[in-house]
Amino acid sequence: MAYHGIDPIVFKLKPGETVMVEYSSVSSPELLLYLLVRRCSSREIPVLIDDISDTFPEYVTRLDLMGLDIEDLLKVPVIKIGGSREFGNVLGRVEVDKYSLDFKYYSEIYEKIVPERVVCNPVLGIHKLFVAMERHEVIRLVRNISTFVGRKSRFALYFINRDVLERRTPELLPLLEESASTILEWESAKGKYRLRAIKAANDELFGSIISLSPKDIRGR
Repeated sequence: MAYHGIDPIVFKLKPGETVMVEYSSVSSPELLLYLLVRRCSSREIPVLIDDISDTFPEYVTRLDLMGLDIEDLLKVPVIKIGGSREFGNVLGRVEVDKYSLDFKYYSEIYEKIVPERVVCNPVLGIHKLFVAMERHEVIRLVRNISTFVGRKSRFALYFINRDVLERRTPELLPLLEESASTILEWESAKGKYRLRAIKAANDELFGSIISLSPKDIRGR
């Protein structure tokens, strides 16, 4: 089916990778999450979503309004970080105290629920924390994220609104890009969605571009 088109990029990511998925405010990143969950399911790759500040329910609501089947998404295990909405298959919760994130507590929850096989770990809404935090806490969060690079139990994809960071904390994006093993761009233009690898730990992935129409995403 047509939505297999993301395979040449997504399934060349390596265990232990920290991947930045940069998107604009008008590019509908929820569609990439939708494709990611469907393709991982087809290959029996477990998925674990980190939902920061109720970003996951926002994604699913928009997908539902597009007329897409959200049933599989509602079954995916979720670690909820901050936020207040009761939504999806939540297996663990981490409170955000004074705009800081306790990574030690997060790691304890993660280790309890992560499957034995390598997991695909989309992280949604991390830019919301960056906007809310004080500068010293932002730097600490970037440092903590970098410590997860090389954790072979997963490959993580941090969905980041590039527009927000460039306007709020423009110096932060280069720091995140430097720490990431791979950087993907998700864009929309002229009736197409495009996924592009602009940095890659896997030489075979570097420079790859995938273009998808709305019909491709629906699998028609």
